[in-house]
Amino acid sequence: MSDLQARLTRLNIRHKDLAFITGRTERAVHHWVYGVRPLPRCADLLLTAIEEGLVSEAWLAGQLSKHLGPTR
Repeated sequence: MSDLQARLTRLNIRHKDLAFITGRTERAVHHWVYGVRPLPRCADLLLTAIEEGLVSEAWLAGQLSKHLGPTR
């Protein structure tokens, strides 16, 4: 298991979740996980902030919900 995959597993973040959070595709996340492409600094910083408790799941969910538009 890659370091990135271990981090995602520990944080309970799926590939499609990280793709949505970062505005990238699931394919891009797959490339990061398997070392085909480097993890972007912004994604690394966000994961570190979550790991260190600087960004809560509730806050992140609230921010992301603004980009989803109204729910039905």
